[in-house]
Amino acid sequence: MQRKPSAPKLFKATKPKSNQPSIIVAMEWYDERVIRGIFRYAREHSWHLSPYMANGGFTPHGWPGDGAITCCAPGFEDLIKSLRMPIVDISYVGMPKTIPRVGVDNVAICQMAADHFLHRGYKFFAYYSWEDVPVNILRRDAYFAYLRTRGIPQNQIFEIKQSSSELLTKWKSHQKDILDQLNQIPRPLAVFTGQDNLGASLIEICTRAGIHVPEEVAVLGVDNTDLLCESAPVPLSSVRTRLEELGYQAAHQLDRLMRKEINNRAAPALIAPHGIVSRQSTDVLAVDHPGVFAALRYIKAHFSEPITIDSVVEYTGLSKRGLEKAFEQHLGRPPASELRRVRLDKAKRLLTETDDKIESIALDCGYSNSSNLSCAFRRDTSMSPREYRVKFSQHEVADA
Repeated sequence: MQRKPSAPKLFKATKPKSNQPSIIVAMEWYDERVIRGIFRYAREHSWHLSPYMANGGFTPHGWPGDGAITCCAPGFEDLIKSLRMPIVDISYVGMPKTIPRVGVDNVAICQMAADHFLHRGYKFFAYYSWEDVPVNILRRDAYFAYLRTRGIPQNQIFEIKQSSSELLTKWKSHQKDILDQLNQIPRPLAVFTGQDNLGASLIEICTRAGIHVPEEVAVLGVDNTDLLCESAPVPLSSVRTRLEELGYQAAHQLDRLMRKEINNRAAPALIAPHGIVSRQSTDVLAVDHPGVFAALRYIKAHFSEPITIDSVVEYTGLSKRGLEKAFEQHLGRPPASELRRVRLDKAKRLLTETDDKIESIALDCGYSNSSNLSCAFRRDTSMSPREYRVKFSQHEVADA
C-alpha cells in the first residue's frame, strides 16, 4: 500500500532577538570578499545584517539600527551623515564626520610592488594613475616615494595618466593616448597600475599594439581579482590585499565602537597585504648579463630539485666569485638569496592554497626535509610554516 505523503512542515519566520545587533552595510563600491568577511564576523557574533541598503540604498524612517559599515564616495556623504548610529568606513575619501576607518595598508602594498620589480632587476618604473580614483593617487604617491628611498633617480620614474573621460568612451583614441605616453618611456619597463582593472586594460592595449608583455612591459595590479587577472590577454600578476580580512576587521572595529571600547577618533586600522600572486605579466627578469640570466633561468627550472649554488655556478660556466659579483651588481643580492626566495615563494603559495602536508611541501620546493624549510621560513617571516598557514590561509584561500 502506498504511503500518503506527509504535509510539509510550516516554519515561523524568526525575528531578531531583542539583544541581537542590527547592522547596515552601506557601500557605494564593494568587493564580494569584503562582504564575505563582514558576514563571517556577523555570523560569529549573532548579528542581524539589514537588507535595506543592499536593496534600495535607504533605510525606513525609524528603523532601529545599531551600527553601519560604509564605503563612502562622492555623492554618498549625505546618506552617511543621515545615519544616527555608530559607523565604521572602509574608504579613503573625505567624510562628512569623524568616524573610525579600516583599510588596506597602501604603503605596504606599494613597497611590496616596488620590491617585486626591483628583485627582477628593472631600472625603469612607471605608475598608471587615474586622478578620478582617490586610492589610485594615494598609491601613486606612496609608490614613487618608496622607489626614491631605494635609490631610483627621478629620471627613471614615470607616470602614465589615464585618458580623459571623453577619450575613455572612444577605444581608438584611448588606446592612442596611452600608447603615446608609453612609447616615450624606456624599456624594459615595470608598470604598477594600482588597480587590477587598469592592469588588465594596459595589457590589452599593449598586446593589440604588438608590445610584448612582460618582455618589454611588465604589468602588476592590486587586489588579485581572479576574473580580471586570469582573463587578461596575458594573465595579470597582482598584490593580494586580503579583502575578506578587511571586511572582518571593519566589523570587529564596529563591534568595539558599539561597545564603547573605542570612540570616533580611533586611529585607522590597516590590513597588511599578503604577498603577490605572480602570473605571466611579470614572469620575467630584466637582466642583460648573460651569466646572471642563465643562472636565473636554471634556478626557475630546477628550484624544486635538491640543487645547490655549486650546481648553478657549474651551469653558467662562471666562477663562483664571478657569478656572485654579477648578481650583486645586477640584482643587489647573491645567488643563494635568489634560490631561497624562489623556493619560499612557492612554499608560501602551497601553504595557503593547498592542504598538502608540510613535509610534502618541503620536498616540492627543493628542501630535503621539513626542518630545513622551517629554518628558512623563520629567517624570512619569523614564523613556522604551520603558523604561516594558520595566519594566512584559513579565510583567504579564495583570494589566491
